[in-house]
Amino acid sequence: MTGLLAPGLVWAESQTPVVAPATGYLSQLVGGLVLVLLAIVVLAWFLRRVPGVATPGLGAIRLLAVRSIGVRERLMLVQVGSEQILIAVTATGVTHLHTLAQPIEPPADEPWSGDFASLLERFKRGGKPG
Repeated sequence: MTGLLAPGLVWAESQTPVVAPATGYLSQLVGGLVLVLLAIVVLAWFLRRVPGVATPGLGAIRLLAVRSIGVRERLMLVQVGSEQILIAVTATGVTHLHTLAQPIEPPADEPWSGDFASLLERFKRGGKPG
């Protein structure tokens, strides 16, 4: 009846403001932070496990060939300038095995050339990665 007598007069109902609990916002914030930190840790682990991704073979030292001879042992043929050096890499260290008197060219069908891009490209073409 009041609306008919005074059409501009509106009765305001008492409404309590809706306040989002701080714990919901805080849990979203902490969850996002944990997710970002987890992504950084996974990316760092991946870059350490895949040689050639973090350190491309450009420069004076080139990795020509790698052959795994055990779980944590590898033979590596490294070229430094014009010399080629055969080294053994183990969990305890690196050992110089031999300096080649005559440099050799590694075969083109070498399974690991030292960079992730060529390994991925070979895998896309249907070749076995290693």
